Amino acid sequence: MTNKDAVKALKQIKTYCDAELLDELDYAIQVIEKLEKDGISNPLTEDFTKLKK
Repeated sequence: MTNKDAVKALKQIKTYCDAELLDELDYAIQVIEKLEKDGISNPLTEDFTKLKK
C-alpha cells in the first residue's frame, strides 16, 4: 500500500464518517499527504532517526 492509496481510502471513508470525527480524519489525511510530499513513501518502514531536527 502506498500513501496515495491510504489517502484515497481515507477520503472515501469521510463520506461515512461521523461529523464529530471529520477534523481528526482531515488531520490524518494531511499528515500522510505531507509525508508523501516530503519523500517518505513508506512511513511504517522509514528510519526517522536520520531526519534533521
